[in-house]
Amino acid sequence: MEPIHFAFDDALRRAGVSRAQRLLLAVSGGGDSTALLCAGSRMGLRVGVAHVHHGLRGAEADADAEFVRRLARDLGLPCRIEHAQVAAGPGRSPEARARVRRYAVLERIRREGGYDCVATAHSLDDQAETVLLRASRGAGPAGLAGIAPSCARRRLVRPFLEVRRAALREYLRRRGFGWREDTTNSDLGVPRNRVRHEVLPSLERVHAGASVKLAELARSAHEQRESREPQVAALLARAARAGDGGWWLDPDSVCPAPAATRRAVLLRLLSGAGAEPISRKHLLRIEEFLEGADAGSGLSLPRGRVLTRDRNEVWLGPGPGPRYPAPLSAAMTPPRALELPQRGMRLSWKRAGETNPAHEGLNVLSESIRVRSPREGDRLRVVGSAGRPLRDLFRRAGWSRRQRAYALVVEADGDAVWVPGLLPAPVSARGDWKLVAERIATC
Repeated sequence: MEPIHFAFDDALRRAGVSRAQRLLLAVSGGGDSTALLCAGSRMGLRVGVAHVHHGLRGAEADADAEFVRRLARDLGLPCRIEHAQVAAGPGRSPEARARVRRYAVLERIRREGGYDCVATAHSLDDQAETVLLRASRGAGPAGLAGIAPSCARRRLVRPFLEVRRAALREYLRRRGFGWREDTTNSDLGVPRNRVRHEVLPSLERVHAGASVKLAELARSAHEQRESREPQVAALLARAARAGDGGWWLDPDSVCPAPAATRRAVLLRLLSGAGAEPISRKHLLRIEEFLEGADAGSGLSLPRGRVLTRDRNEVWLGPGPGPRYPAPLSAAMTPPRALELPQRGMRLSWKRAGETNPAHEGLNVLSESIRVRSPREGDRLRVVGSAGRPLRDLFRRAGWSRRQRAYALVVEADGDAVWVPGLLPAPVSARGDWKLVAERIATC
């Protein structure tokens, strides 16, 4: 079998992708992706073609799109050209923003076209460049894993990750195929281009086969990471939950874990929250923050992300911090019920003697009831007292900022008389109705 076809077929097998499945080939028109297109069509696979035009290189990019369109037509393959402008943004190069946008567009085309998987043409040389770039930025073992050969979650496979770039071009020459050259790839102001044209060739002169060895390093790091996957998944499920526009993390679960597992969990969360790139220095600072930060303190991360300590938990997400529910104020006249899935609470009226003892309840002498969010200066009316500052009661009960933001105050005749979950409800010997609070699943 043709070596390029064998590598393609073997990569699909290891990724769990059968030849019967439909592949969407991401084709830029460059040598690597043109080889992907040529091999996919020659191997008799069920393939379609997608080209993402970012509008960054003017007429040259237009010519790339037309080249891909003609080549797909000549090979009898369906082709979709998508224009996807790259918005300006802080903290990332245009190349990085284009890459994120490109993957999003490819995933949309995959879904709309009914394809099972997206295939990209990353080569062994791309892998070596990635490892060097990440190492120079201080990446840990997870970063040295480089480009993953496949990703089941993203339905992505990279069939040429163990094939040299030169071999792909030689494959095209033998079959009489041309390809496009992106002139921006010669711009040495782009770090990857400098590594490609200067650093790696120098390394090859020092140690022949340096690129292959770097790719082997990435493969070893990837295998080690995969071997820890069950422990990482279990810790992630136990220690983190989505909420308030980001992620809540339990430091008491994360910090005692083995360093490799702990850092793998943190890297996965940070990547999901968009806080990239993360260096080893960042990881060490994050670990110190999780272990010893005071309540209310914060830590800034790349791309405008933050860590915020809220008593026993830490929130990870976009600045300035968690997005709590908007303040609430609603009248509650019997028999009306109030369902608050965002706050995980349901308030309802029950006739005396109908209540479930497992639910909190307030016997009321007045039907002039209002349920609202806490306010500055609130005093809770307590039996035998003129009222105690709600702020002090929260502090004594150890309520976090998040708990306070979700708290509900029950007001009767203008007085705050009850906060479900904070204190036992005041009891009255009279009253036909009881206001009952019960926990429900949050949305």
